[in-house]
Amino acid sequence: MELTSVYLTEELAGLRQRVADLEASEAECRSIEAELRERAYQQAMIAKLGQRVLAGGDFDPLLDEITVLVTQTLKVDYCQILELHPDRDLLRLRAGSGWPAALIGQATIKADPTTHLGYTLFSSKPIIIEDLRTDPRFNESGQLFQHKLVSGVSVIVDGEQWPFGVLSVHTAHKRKFTQDDIYFLQAVANILGTTADHRRTQLALQEAHDKLEQRVKERTADLQAANEELRNFAYIISHDLRAPLVNIKGFAGELDYSLEMLRASLDHVLPQLDDAHQADLTTAIHQDIPEALDFINSSVSRMNSLINAILKLSRLGRRELLSEAIDMTDLVQDTLNSLAHQIEQTETEVTLAPLPQVVADRTSMEQIMGNLLANALNYLTPTRPGRIEISAQITPKTVTFRISDNGRGIAQDDLPKIFDIFRRAGRQDVPGEGMGLAYVRTLVRRHGGQIYCESELEVGSTFIFAIARNLAEELENDR
Repeated sequence: MELTSVYLTEELAGLRQRVADLEASEAECRSIEAELRERAYQQAMIAKLGQRVLAGGDFDPLLDEITVLVTQTLKVDYCQILELHPDRDLLRLRAGSGWPAALIGQATIKADPTTHLGYTLFSSKPIIIEDLRTDPRFNESGQLFQHKLVSGVSVIVDGEQWPFGVLSVHTAHKRKFTQDDIYFLQAVANILGTTADHRRTQLALQEAHDKLEQRVKERTADLQAANEELRNFAYIISHDLRAPLVNIKGFAGELDYSLEMLRASLDHVLPQLDDAHQADLTTAIHQDIPEALDFINSSVSRMNSLINAILKLSRLGRRELLSEAIDMTDLVQDTLNSLAHQIEQTETEVTLAPLPQVVADRTSMEQIMGNLLANALNYLTPTRPGRIEISAQITPKTVTFRISDNGRGIAQDDLPKIFDIFRRAGRQDVPGEGMGLAYVRTLVRRHGGQIYCESELEVGSTFIFAIARNLAEELENDR
């Protein structure tokens, strides 16, 4: 009977131990399950935050959402994001949960190692506080620490060039934060740091864009004012120059009339003079004075041509451009037809590739192509068959035209100057005032384009100009 009782007692003790072990295992399983649930929840919140960041939006509301999300996920009393001041001497409470609204954006602490938040900036690891009241490492003071802060974790919000600041959480009671809690806070800080860097880059780009836009507006206004002054100056100069030219031409006409009268009286005067004076007077009336008058008249005509050229250039800048769809192949072919006699005389081979349609000012396009093709013909080398090629390349916004020839070419020193007014390069054996390429550049620029030349002496030249495919859109964008 005693043996049976002992056996039952031992068996009961064993059963109790097994029940206790099972209960302990069950408690451990529940703890692990709760830990896994908490970890899964934290990971879900990180994913949610990532999606929120990708959705974009203003930065300040995002910071507020982050502090609320962290507070709810970690079940803490306070969460705060402190931004490092540009001078890097202060941390400012940029956003927070659990804090009085009056402190947000106003409260600051020194960014030095005397406080745990400042110390976080100098640490590559999270700073964990079990009890801020008794932690000997830090001397906390200021508005933030007048609140009941006990336990906490703070991590640096790092950036590509410098830290954005600090992300931290606190409780009003003692709490031991798990490694998962710390990992979660660090993950949020990493997302925040990347977002802050992206925002910093966006702000820098926007600032650069605004400065560039302002500079362009200022330069455009300056250019418009300069162009207006130039047009007025050209008109005034042309007017002031033309008036004395008219007088000179009038006086030259009177001198010519007087010369004719002298010639009529010469036969009566000569017999009264000796041979030497007869020779001098005859030379003066029949040779010297007519040559001088011819020089005056030719100079007046030359000056008049230059004045007309200046006025034409001035008018080009004032004339309203009329946008229309233009088949450039047809336009260039019409230009070549007008030059057919010269092409035939010089036995020039012209290759015209298919050209695109553009929306532009037809008169301007005719003048541009007419000037460039006429120049190509005028400056061919007589000792070899002429060759001219016209082609184009298209981009979504622009068309680039190329007109190449195998003519005499242009010296490298002259290339930067060929588009200046009254500028002519090389031998001066072709009539003109040196205004054609200045006209062309003005018209190209008014179409939102640029023109330049590639050339080699005795090999040939290629004039390349790019214009907007749609002048109407270009003009609309400039307004």
